[in-house]
Amino acid sequence: MKTLYLDAFSGMSGDMFLGALIDLGIDLHAIETELKKLHVSGYTLTAERIAKSAIYGTNFDVVLDSGEKDHGFIEHREQEHHGHHHGRHLDDIVKLIENSDLSETVKKHAISIFQDIGRAESKVHNVPLNEVHFHEVGALDSIVDIVGSCIAMELLGVDNVKCSTITDGTGFIDVAHGRMPVPVPAVAQMLTERTIPVKQNTQVHTELLTPTGLGIVKEFVSEFSSLDQNDDIQKVGYGFGKRDTGLFNALRVFVLEKTDSHADVSATHDQVIQIETNIDDQTAEGLGYAMDQLLANGALDVFFTPIQMKKNRPGVKLTVLVKEQDQDQLIRLIFKATTAKGVRYIPYQRTIMQRSFKKVTYRNMIVRLKVASFNDIKRITPEYEDCKEIAEKFDLPLNTVYDEVKKLYQE
Repeated sequence: MKTLYLDAFSGMSGDMFLGALIDLGIDLHAIETELKKLHVSGYTLTAERIAKSAIYGTNFDVVLDSGEKDHGFIEHREQEHHGHHHGRHLDDIVKLIENSDLSETVKKHAISIFQDIGRAESKVHNVPLNEVHFHEVGALDSIVDIVGSCIAMELLGVDNVKCSTITDGTGFIDVAHGRMPVPVPAVAQMLTERTIPVKQNTQVHTELLTPTGLGIVKEFVSEFSSLDQNDDIQKVGYGFGKRDTGLFNALRVFVLEKTDSHADVSATHDQVIQIETNIDDQTAEGLGYAMDQLLANGALDVFFTPIQMKKNRPGVKLTVLVKEQDQDQLIRLIFKATTAKGVRYIPYQRTIMQRSFKKVTYRNMIVRLKVASFNDIKRITPEYEDCKEIAEKFDLPLNTVYDEVKKLYQE
């Protein structure tokens, strides 16, 4: 299970997020190609790898052909009074995304983020949601930032997103309606809908957390926590912010792989808890999501069994194997991620193979191996993802990679 971890020590904005994902290796041209499916023009994407405080990262920007950058919400009647008609209502932006050729997943996430920001602006400015109106060219840079971020997330293909406590600044900034306190009103309103840990850095006298950045966090982040000792860091990327804060202004991101299952096991017997519940009113997609969440948070195994329930209704039995110390946490997650209203559980004694984890180098690439043994029985299993990457890179049969990697360990 791969996790994207957002280290938001200097807040977050849309361009910082996109810059960080590009710095991880997401192809800018692939993002540009997908964005063309929106059928809008008038902008150019730039992504320059530069150094700040001697740390290299990516400075991403949306350069508009004309007009100004997004200054946030502006009332429709105020635009008419000044003779400007270049903005877009929230409904216009939603229709633009819905009518595009983007994937359904990207559409869903992008619309959700815009609606989240729109609800906050509607509440702050006391206007109906359908009258929320954005500055200048329909907040073109915000459209590109938000849709581009959703495209980049789809290209990254992680299973889960976690985030640190988010740092914001203090003081005041100038927005479309004048001088406003930090956090800006839209951000403050967005924070009322979900518990998100935010702290203010009193050394920074400007905004660090933007509505776009917070919208992305609310849409994708499932957990707020520190890095875990069992998180194996695979990649690191930096996306730079535009504001001069006097400090290192960047979003740092990590691609993590959970290593709970990669811990050596010397015992041949242990005890686990088996948790079960019967479900007959949840979609297949919802069940798949629940399985991913349980495995990502420490479940040893998760599986479904088809069953017939009361009144001969078809259903599934969810079975989860967990360590004793994780029982309460994962029961809570079952209630959160499924429609279950109760669970049953029982302790089980297990006889298991001893396990250790090794690494070998094959064709100058690292391959992880699981070595399982019980008395005189030994089994060597190369990591599928590592072998798959090698097979694709060198155009080899997957079985050939498996066999050669096993020989390397035996030697």
